[in-house]
Amino acid sequence: MKLAAFDLGLVSWRDGFEAQKVAQSQVLQGEFEGIFLCLEHSPTITLGQNGDWGLLVASHSELSNSGVQVESSDRGGEITAHEPGQLVIYPILALSRLKLGAKSYVHILEESVILTLAEFGLKAHRDTDYPGVWVGDHKICAIGIRVSNRISMHGLALNISNTLNLFQYIVPCGIKGRGVTSLCLQLGQDVSVMVVAEKLVAHLGRLIFGTAIIVEKRIIEKPYH
Repeated sequence: MKLAAFDLGLVSWRDGFEAQKVAQSQVLQGEFEGIFLCLEHSPTITLGQNGDWGLLVASHSELSNSGVQVESSDRGGEITAHEPGQLVIYPILALSRLKLGAKSYVHILEESVILTLAEFGLKAHRDTDYPGVWVGDHKICAIGIRVSNRISMHGLALNISNTLNLFQYIVPCGIKGRGVTSLCLQLGQDVSVMVVAEKLVAHLGRLIFGTAIIVEKRIIEKPYH
């Protein structure tokens, strides 16, 4: 069973999407059973394929002037924001081979985040009405996936040390009346994104494959060679 987890560092949303497509091809061809891409995105607002642009409360010109990219994504879910300090993990997995449906797979993603946050002494939970992971009434992790050619793409975005300023431009995940939070904000101290990534990937590996997976550093131009 060949598994891999790669730290791609800080990359644009488009470069991250291209890396996903390369990984998807490798998993589809059987070169890997699963690939976990760990990264941070430069400031970007993305909208899921069935999302509502009305949830964007800033103009495109205002965002462009602020250095924020706006992208349409083929994932599920509504509008969300990415910025440095937020851990994004894209698990590229052959769900059919693993006998995982979309609902059970999302449950595993949520569970891995809950277990990871517990290691830092933070109690998080699911909300039966909304996917993702919550601390009280504040969302700390957004989840949006797509299954293409029986292979999962996209994944989760966990707020760690990001400023959360980008969320002022949107109605996060289309949920009104609730806020967003981060691990560092909750703990009142700094936490390394990669430390969290290593713990989270280990939980994902155990929950999906029964084994922990070690994260390796890779350069985006040649992430798998």
